[in-house]
Amino acid sequence: MFLLSIGNTTDNYLRLIGTLFVFVVVLVVAYYVTRWIGQKEQGRFGEKNIRIIEGYRMGTNKSVQIVKVGNKYFVLGVGKDEISYLGEVNEEELVFPENTIKPLPEFKDILAKAKEKIPTKNKRE
Repeated sequence: MFLLSIGNTTDNYLRLIGTLFVFVVVLVVAYYVTRWIGQKEQGRFGEKNIRIIEGYRMGTNKSVQIVKVGNKYFVLGVGKDEISYLGEVNEEELVFPENTIKPLPEFKDILAKAKEKIPTKNKRE
């Protein structure tokens, strides 16, 4: 009877280690897939000729957008099924905030901060 409980305990530990291993593998794969998708999207939507500068929501499915096309700025009304040209704006008339967008932290930095928060047990205290 004692041997059966030892076998079950060993089996449970092996299952736990296997589950933790699979979890770590999934985290690593998710990290690299996320980086790959991010680089692919950045290349697709990076510094191109058309950029949305600012938008203001006017109601359900309605907004006003300032769009830069080449070196010109256009104001567009965007609805559910249509886009309307509202006018053109000079760059001197626009107010650009100073770097209000913070870059997103990398996944490895977030993971390192999470590891710091996990309490560790010192066996020799």
